[in-house]
Amino acid sequence: MTRTSRGARTRRRRSFVVVIGVTTVALVVLFRPGGHAPSVNAGGPDPSVEPTTAATPPADSGGVDAWLAWVPGGFPASFRTRIARADGLSTTVMVAGDTLWMTASHDAGGSIVDRPTSPYAIPIDAFAVDPTSYAPFLPASDRARVVAALGAGKAVLGQRSADLRRLGPGGTMSFGPSTVEVGAVVPDDEVGWSEFLVNRDVGERLGIADDRYLLAFGDPGLTLSRFSGDVRALLPADTPLRTVRPGGTRFVRVASGVDPPIVMKEVFGEFDAYPQSADPAYLTMDRSWYDAHISTRPVPLLGDVTCNDALFPMLVGALQQVQAAGLGSELHVYSGCYAPRTVARSTTAPPSQHAYGAAIDINAPENPYGGTPTMDPRIVKIFEHWGFDWGGDFLIPDGMHFEYGVAPGG
Repeated sequence: MTRTSRGARTRRRRSFVVVIGVTTVALVVLFRPGGHAPSVNAGGPDPSVEPTTAATPPADSGGVDAWLAWVPGGFPASFRTRIARADGLSTTVMVAGDTLWMTASHDAGGSIVDRPTSPYAIPIDAFAVDPTSYAPFLPASDRARVVAALGAGKAVLGQRSADLRRLGPGGTMSFGPSTVEVGAVVPDDEVGWSEFLVNRDVGERLGIADDRYLLAFGDPGLTLSRFSGDVRALLPADTPLRTVRPGGTRFVRVASGVDPPIVMKEVFGEFDAYPQSADPAYLTMDRSWYDAHISTRPVPLLGDVTCNDALFPMLVGALQQVQAAGLGSELHVYSGCYAPRTVARSTTAPPSQHAYGAAIDINAPENPYGGTPTMDPRIVKIFEHWGFDWGGDFLIPDGMHFEYGVAPGG
C-alpha cells in the first residue's frame, strides 16, 4: 500500500476513535475488552499478601496464568541460564523483545499491503522465544501450530496485529533486507500482546536482542514474595523489578500495566517514522499522520497543548473536573504532550505514549522522573476517573506523567 493510502486509512481510523471517546463510551470494549488495566507497572496485588498457586499450569491456560517478572531495559545476559536452575520454579521461559522497523508487507498472493516511502518505516513491537520453552505457556488448542510455525522460522501474529496489518498465514513482513513469512494468527495474549513473535534464531537475525520478561510456573506453595526474592537474587543490587502473580495483570508482558503498542495504534492511529540520525531515540514522523491526528488546542488551566485528537475529550473532561473541584491552582506548569520519541529514550524500546500524543506531563519541576511524586492525590484520582494512568505508580516513579489507559467509562 502506498504512503498516501496509509494516510487515508489512519484518518478514517481517527474519526472512528473520536466518536467513541465523545459519544459512545460503551464501544470502548472493542479496544479494551475487560475494562481498565492495572495502573502502570502496578504489579498486581500487594506482595505482602501470601496466597499460594498450583504447581503446574492448567490444561488450557490461555497463555496468561503464569508468574511474570520484568525489569526496565531488559535482564542481564546471564539471567536466562541462571533462572532456569532456580528453586521453586518448575518451568521458565525468557522472552526477548525490541522494536523492529517494517519496510514492507505483502499478502499471501504477493501483493503489497504496506510499503512506506523510504526512509520511513513502521515500528513493530517484536518478540522472540525458544519455541520448546514457550510451548507450556500456550493453550493446548493452539500449542502445536504455534510451535510448528515458530520452529519453521515463521512469525506468529496476535489477532489485533493481523487485523491491523491485513495479513494472515502466507503473508510476509519485511524489515530491510530480511523477510519473514506469517505462519499463524492467534489470540493476543498468546503472544504477549506483541505484534510479531518469532523464534530466537530469527529474532537474532532481525536484531531482537534484549530479554524483556520472564514467564514461570511455580512449585506448590510458591508466594509472590518468594518468587520476587528468587528473581532478585539473580540481579544486580538495586535493579528495579516488577513481579506479578498469575492472573495479576491483563497484559502478561514487559511493562505489564501499560497499553502495549498494538492497543495504542488502534486508538491513536499507526504512524510511519524513522529514527533521527543525531539522536535515534527521537523520531521523524510522517507528516500525513501528524496532520491527521495531532492538534494544538486550548484546554482549561493549561492553555494551549499539542496532543492527539483522540485524547482531547478525556483531557478536557479531567481538567474541567479539576477546575470545578477548586484544585486548579495545584497545576502550575504544562510540561508537554506530543513528543516523538521512544520509551525512556531507548533506541530499542517502542515509541513512547508521548509519540502518539497520548500522554501529558504536568508540574515537571516538582515531579522529576525518578523522584518522589508530589502530585495532589485528588488530582490523580480525577485523572484516573477519566481513564488516565498515573506515572507516580510506575516502577520508576514519574509523578508529572498522565497517559491514556482506557476511554472514560471503559
